[in-house]
Amino acid sequence: MSTKKYILLIPALVIALFACNQEKAKKLSIDKLVNGAEQFEGKRIETEGMAVHFCGAGKKKLKLKSEEGSAVKVIPSNLLLHFSAKYNHKKLKIVGRVDIERVERSFIDQVNSEKTLLCHIDHTPCIDEEWVKRKQETGVADSLSSVEVKSLRDKMQKSGKDYITVVTILADEIEIIKD
Repeated sequence: MSTKKYILLIPALVIALFACNQEKAKKLSIDKLVNGAEQFEGKRIETEGMAVHFCGAGKKKLKLKSEEGSAVKVIPSNLLLHFSAKYNHKKLKIVGRVDIERVERSFIDQVNSEKTLLCHIDHTPCIDEEWVKRKQETGVADSLSSVEVKSLRDKMQKSGKDYITVVTILADEIEIIKD
């Protein structure tokens, strides 16, 4: 075989290997994913939902919600990429790997005592400094923090656990399926 044929054959083999090794995504509703999060951790899934909140500050996460109200956090699997506002308030199809994070009771207690404003997507401290400053200046920061703490505590009480589970999809593919 000539050198030219090897040069053409090698990229084709590499592409074929990656295509064969790509785990097939399991189609799931957001509700089923959230309710059985632990069994899907590390697995590749496909789901659909409405992008109801987009982090304009970091552009690295969005909140995807089902019609029944369950929600997951979506971040790009390639951390060099970021989301644009074009996804906000659109129905999306997401394919990616599931990760689970916990928001512990001790963290919620700390948020309560410090009156920290949290991200609406994953309950971490909000990184939008301008938004936080506006809420502090208008005097609503403490009440917003209290409402979020109450909501998180209610979720813990309802689940009977000392933590809140945040389901994250590390998205390889994002497609707008309905404007």
